[in-house]
Amino acid sequence: MLKGKYRAFEIQDDKVKETLVEGNLPAIADCIRGCQKDSIILIQNMEGEPFLVGLSKMFLYCEDNDFLNTQLLPYLHGM
Repeated sequence: MLKGKYRAFEIQDDKVKETLVEGNLPAIADCIRGCQKDSIILIQNMEGEPFLVGLSKMFLYCEDNDFLNTQLLPYLHGM
């Protein structure tokens, strides 16, 4: 279900950091790991549709729950 590229946003207080992320597990995980505590994480596809929404690394929504539960979460826990 992963696509070629995503826009990743880290929102903390009044600051928004935007990054272009490759659509693969290591790139998405590295982006999430680099986010500050207490920030909002939004990853959306290039069409602007949300792929993953999180708050302080607690994931509230993922378009592909199988990817989240079987790949991303175990990968992040293993890092």
